[in-house]
Amino acid sequence: MLTPIARLYIVWIAVHFFSFAFPTTLINFYLEALGFDRGWIGGFHAASQIGGLVLALPAIAVFHLIGRRRALAFGALFASLIRLPTVLSPVPEVILAAEALSGFGTVMFGLASVSLLADASRPDDRAVVFGLSDFTRTLAVLIGSIAAGGLPALIAPLLQSEPQSAASYRAVLAASFVVRALAAIPLVLIARRRPSHQDATAGLPDVHPARYLNPRVLLGQRLRIYALSVPFMLLLLAEAMLFTFFNLLLRDWFGASDAAVGVIIGLNALIGALAALLAPRLAEGLGYRRALISSTLISAAAIAVFALSPNLLLGALAIFIQVAFAQITRVLYRVYAVNAVLRSEYFILGVVMSLAANIGPTVAPPIGGWLQNTLGYVPLFAAAIGLSVLAAAAFALLDRRLSAGARLPVVPAPALLPARRPFPRTLDE
Repeated sequence: MLTPIARLYIVWIAVHFFSFAFPTTLINFYLEALGFDRGWIGGFHAASQIGGLVLALPAIAVFHLIGRRRALAFGALFASLIRLPTVLSPVPEVILAAEALSGFGTVMFGLASVSLLADASRPDDRAVVFGLSDFTRTLAVLIGSIAAGGLPALIAPLLQSEPQSAASYRAVLAASFVVRALAAIPLVLIARRRPSHQDATAGLPDVHPARYLNPRVLLGQRLRIYALSVPFMLLLLAEAMLFTFFNLLLRDWFGASDAAVGVIIGLNALIGALAALLAPRLAEGLGYRRALISSTLISAAAIAVFALSPNLLLGALAIFIQVAFAQITRVLYRVYAVNAVLRSEYFILGVVMSLAANIGPTVAPPIGGWLQNTLGYVPLFAAAIGLSVLAAAAFALLDRRLSAGARLPVVPAPALLPARRPFPRTLDE
C-alpha cells in the first residue's frame, strides 16, 4: 500500500513529467529555429548543470534556512518559473543565464527529494513504489510527447506563423513551463505533513546537507557509498551523449517530422513504463547481477543497431529495445543501491547518486555538440556504446566486491506476489 507522501509525490511526477516532455521534444527544434548550432545547443543543455554546481553553496544555505519541506516545493517552483526567459527572449545571454539559474532550484529540490521515495516507503513495498513511480513518469512523458509533437502545427495558424517556426515552439514551451510550476501544489501538501513516531513514513525526516560539505564527514562515509555511484554515472553518461540530441538526430538522419518525433519519444516512454513494471520479474528470474549486466549489454547492442538502421521504422524499433532495457537497468540498479546501504545512509547515497547522474548532462552535451559540428554523429554512437559496456563491467566488479561471494536475494514480482516476505535485506544485515 502506498503511503500518503508516496501518493502525493506520484501525482507530482505525473504533472511534472507531462510538462517536462514538451521541452524534451521541442527545445532543440526551438533553439535551432533561432539559428543556434549544435555546439551552442550542447552548451545550453549543460548550463543548468553548471549553474547548479556554481550555485550549490547558496542553495544549501537557503535549504538550511527554510528546511527540507519548504525547499521541496520552493526548489521545484523556482526551477520551473526561471526557465520562462529561455523561451521568452531570443537573446543568447538571457537564454543561457536563465537556464543556468534554474540550477539553483534544481539543487534545492534535489537535496529535498533525493531519498524521498526511500523515506516514504517500506522495504517490502519498495520495488512496487519505485516501479510505479517510473511507470507514472514514463506514461506522463508518453502523453506529453505526443501532445508536444502536434501542438506547434495546431497553434501556428493562430499565431500566423509556420508550424516549425520559433514563434510556434515558443508559445507551446512557455505554456509547458507554467504547467510545470503548478505541479508544486502536491509538493506543498507533502511539506505540510509532519513525521510521526508511530510511522516513520508519515512525514519527511529532516536532513542536513551542509554537514556533508565537511571533508571529514565525506571521507568518513563507507567506500561503497561512492562505489555504487560509478556504474550509474557511466550509464547516464552514455544516455546523455546520444539522447540530448535525439530529436535532432531523428530529423537529420531519417527526415522525421515534429509529430513523428513526438510519437516516437512518447512510445519510448510507454515502452519504458512497461519495462519498469517487468524489472522485478527479470531480477527474480536472473538475479540482480545477471539482470543488470545483460540489460546494459542489450541496451548497448540496440544503440549499434539504431546507428546502422537504413530507415526510421527499423531505427525506432531498435531504440524501443534500447529504452526498455535501459529502463530495467535504472529500476533494478536504484533498488540494488538502496538495499546495499543502511537506512541512515539513504540521504548521502541519494546525494552521491544525484551528483553522479548530473555528470552526464554536464559533460556529454558540449562534447556531443562539438563532435557533431566537427565529425558528425558516428562518434556519438561509438561513445554511447563504449560507455554502456564499461558500465556493465564496472557493475560486475562492484557486485563481486560487495557480495563477497554471497548472492543478493531475489525480488518478488509485485504484480504476482504481494508483499508477504521481506524485501532483500541490505548487505549489512
